[in-house]
Amino acid sequence: MAVIPVNVLKAAGIDENASTMAMSGGDINQTFQIRSKNRHYFLKYHENPPSRFFQKEARQLSILGNTDGVNVPEVVRFGGHYLLLAWVEENPAPRTEEQLGELIADLHNEKGECFGFDEDNFIGTLPQCNVMMERWIDFYKNYRLLPQLDEADKRGHLPKERKKRAHKLVENLHQWLSEPAYPALLHGDLWAGNWLAGPDGAPYIIDPAISYGDPAFDRAMMALFGGFSARTMDSYHEKIKREEQEEEIVPIYQLYFLLAHLNMFGEMYGGGVDRILKRYVG
Repeated sequence: MAVIPVNVLKAAGIDENASTMAMSGGDINQTFQIRSKNRHYFLKYHENPPSRFFQKEARQLSILGNTDGVNVPEVVRFGGHYLLLAWVEENPAPRTEEQLGELIADLHNEKGECFGFDEDNFIGTLPQCNVMMERWIDFYKNYRLLPQLDEADKRGHLPKERKKRAHKLVENLHQWLSEPAYPALLHGDLWAGNWLAGPDGAPYIIDPAISYGDPAFDRAMMALFGGFSARTMDSYHEKIKREEQEEEIVPIYQLYFLLAHLNMFGEMYGGGVDRILKRYVG
């Protein structure tokens, strides 16, 4: 059974007599619900995380939380092996799904100065190298697709034909993508497991991998594994106009997430990669 090390509880400022309960569902970290005398917490723990793993997540949550209309759990404390958050009591309400669409739209209406981000971060356990650039397509090519393709090659997930098609697509991105109107703040890993309904039904987003880029990048991940309702999307599009070329754009961005999953979880995601490559480059 998973147990929080005593030194981590001490570093997090939690009384060792507090009630702790291991939670399920974490693919990367061990997660715990903690009840102390005065507060209720959610703790993520990793025995051997990458450098500054939780420090970076805490900063990203802070950036999201300082955006008008965006709710995130309060960061209480963090260290090399843990992130302590205030517990968010889940309580869906009739308008939660609409509010979620509004929250994501508010996120995407937050404008940055450049595309990219000012420090490296992670998608799952995989590093994401970041810089600040003037052009989104160049950023997406050089700091999203190519690093994942290089990683896939190292891990033996790029057989000859897949590799050939992938690099042909990468070299011709301008055929399908256009530069966005502005660098929008992106969650970066917006699947249905990375939001929850908090008090009074207000949605909260969690587990970010942020950058500034094309809002369609987040929408691509939302569509990839499903779980977002028509009510959420309609509410979102009341604030963010629909892209005329959405169906053409979205799979190009889904390729990144499928490559990341291919690298983390193996060939079960190879078929999805191949379907997108064949659609665009034959």
